[in-house]
Amino acid sequence: MKITKVRVEGFRLLQDVEVAIEPISTVVVGRNNSGKTSLTEIFARFFGDRLSSFRLEDFSSGIRHRFNDAMALREKGDVDPQTVLDALPQISLTLTIEYDVAAKDIGPLSPFIIDLDADSHSAIIRLEYSASLDTLQMLLEPPAPEEGDDPKVEFIHHLRNTVPRAYAKRAVALDPTNPANERRFDNLGPVLSLIQCGFVTAQRTLDQSKRGDADVLGKLLSELFKTATEATSPISDQAVASGLTTAVAMVEKVMQKDFDVQLKGLLPTLDTFGFPSLNDTELMPQTNIDVETLLSDNTRIFYTGSDGVHLPEGYNGLGTRNLIYILLQLESFHKRYRACEMRPGTNLVFLEEPEAHLHPQMQEVFIGQLEAVIKTLSDQYPEEPAWQVQFIVTTHSSHLANAATFDAIRYFLNVQTPLPGIRRTEVKDFRKGMNTIGPDDRKFLHQYMTLTKCDLYFADKAILVEGPTESILMSRICKLVDAGLAEEHRLARQFLTTIEVGGAYAQIFYPLLDFLELKTLVITDIDAVRLDETKEKKRWVKCPCADGSRTSNSAIKSWFGAKVGEQITLAVLNAKGPDEKIQNYRRIAYQIPEEGSMHCPRSYEDALILANLDHFEIADDADAGMRAWDTAQNLSKADEAIRFAITEPDWRVPSYIHEGLEWLSKPPPEPAPPPLLHDQPDLDGTIADEVT
Repeated sequence: MKITKVRVEGFRLLQDVEVAIEPISTVVVGRNNSGKTSLTEIFARFFGDRLSSFRLEDFSSGIRHRFNDAMALREKGDVDPQTVLDALPQISLTLTIEYDVAAKDIGPLSPFIIDLDADSHSAIIRLEYSASLDTLQMLLEPPAPEEGDDPKVEFIHHLRNTVPRAYAKRAVALDPTNPANERRFDNLGPVLSLIQCGFVTAQRTLDQSKRGDADVLGKLLSELFKTATEATSPISDQAVASGLTTAVAMVEKVMQKDFDVQLKGLLPTLDTFGFPSLNDTELMPQTNIDVETLLSDNTRIFYTGSDGVHLPEGYNGLGTRNLIYILLQLESFHKRYRACEMRPGTNLVFLEEPEAHLHPQMQEVFIGQLEAVIKTLSDQYPEEPAWQVQFIVTTHSSHLANAATFDAIRYFLNVQTPLPGIRRTEVKDFRKGMNTIGPDDRKFLHQYMTLTKCDLYFADKAILVEGPTESILMSRICKLVDAGLAEEHRLARQFLTTIEVGGAYAQIFYPLLDFLELKTLVITDIDAVRLDETKEKKRWVKCPCADGSRTSNSAIKSWFGAKVGEQITLAVLNAKGPDEKIQNYRRIAYQIPEEGSMHCPRSYEDALILANLDHFEIADDADAGMRAWDTAQNLSKADEAIRFAITEPDWRVPSYIHEGLEWLSKPPPEPAPPPLLHDQPDLDGTIADEVT
């Protein structure tokens, strides 16, 4: 059986999101503060070993007003308590599990299959953090505020203290064929038997220079020993644990014979204190050794070295230690899975930022190796079924993300809601959303992103350029444009990624950019061409814009919807206004005449020349356009890029790029506010939002 879908409601930025889960590995990507960690955290709250409960701040900012709504209903006095309870916010995690209807034994899934459809092969489980009728009074009857206190602030303080006591975790089985049919459970016990979760967090404290224990790997031995001692563990593991216990018992026996006798010599006799009632009392030390404490506190991992000198754990590189730590954690989860008396239906393992300290090549193979790890660990038990495990990997690494298939990517996007100051997460599922892109273009995009390690998944905004010249100069260009922008709009304050795509391929990225809702500037060349009839065969050749009739640029033609074989004239392009160059989250920028000039450049190089005639010793006259064209043909593009990027102190950015970057610098338009149905929630703005 496999978990195929997860829905989170009411938790931090995950106000209402649905995430499809792949059979083996699902890769969650997105910018900082987009909700990736929250996905791991809600599972940790319901399934993990962490004893901390939810807090008031864990409720999504968009639903906290429901505490006020419920309070207002209760104060009316004639409202049914169930109605008041239904008005309260709750946090929920809904899991859809697919299973084999022909399986002889579905084990711990049985209590959650409540439909009567013989052809149905899914079960739905909802985990809730909610209040009950018994706790309504505790929750919604705060103490009367003292004189001078703000009742709204006091209500918030009351909720902070009361929510952990008034709310509880519950489980509900839902009928996939009939939403009205459900079965409730008093506790999470049946769910915890069905789904086992493991967490490899991002904070692994492997660096000796930081606070924390450097012997992180050694402490995992204690966990492995604890699992091996369970009666349901494999016989081979139990034998190892028994051998360790026997060895420690023998050491303990020896110590109590000799060590404790010597230790007694350090203790004074109590009769020396002069209290008569203590004269017949004698102190006798006895040393006991606990195996788990011995392993966790006194056992260290060493790496084999030459000449019999073995290196301590902290002497190895952080990348190697990180990878070993992850693998040992996976072995620990696997052992725990095998040790369960009733084998869980599936094991869900969360890997947060596995790229920490790993070099790029190691990151690229990591996702692909997870399936090999499953096989390696399962092969240790050839008589048993393979380890039923699914991985959810959250990452900020373009190397790791681009190595995954498109179908495995889930893109988390932090968006502004129509309500001021309230943000939430949207999830972009590549398996569904990329269906509008043909298979050839999908293959091209994936291969391109894998080869170039582009940061589209993590950038705030993107710039697509044609060639290396623009790519080299873009950082310098942004600084020049920033000089004329307001402080809050400066590009240096934003995470921009520049991608070199060429004029023939930019249009392939358009659907992907729209899907990501990523504000993007596409900088391309107008590529003027004219019909050459001087040869035996007619052909279109490149030329200055003054001599050209149309564009040969496929990115421009695609932008303005030209059909196959249809052409767009230069006159049409020159007549396009700024609004016509914007589509969804994208804007295209191609050459236009500089202010006060009638010369339209054909490419970036002659655009740079026409914007900076004095740097190229060209007179500003009627022939400037042609001389700029001639000069551009003889330029060394690399030399000029380095010259203007580094040595030229002051120069003008070509107008078409300047206009585009000014547009890019501004934030995307805010969504229109909805009709005002109730007062702005009092709780919002007074409680710090959790944005991870």
